[in-house]
Amino acid sequence: MLKKAITFCFLLLFPVFLCLNVWQSFRYQQLQADLVTLQKKQLDLIEKNKRALAAVAVYSSPSRVGALAEDSPDLKKADAEDIILLQKGEE
Repeated sequence: MLKKAITFCFLLLFPVFLCLNVWQSFRYQQLQADLVTLQKKQLDLIEKNKRALAAVAVYSSPSRVGALAEDSPDLKKADAEDIILLQKGEE
């Protein structure tokens, strides 16, 4: 009687475990696809960041800033008495 009950339990649990295994495999595949998507997005963001840093370097170059300052009528060269030099105090 006990042997039949154990066999019956195994027969009932086998499809349950099979379904759980299939569900876990599906979840794994879905997470793997999400990971690939996120990795592509990360690479795109890294490339955008590199382009932005390059643009900042170009826009902040001394030659470009000097040319813009010369062309702008609103900007004028500061007088020597208007310039204040700040130095970090020693601790």
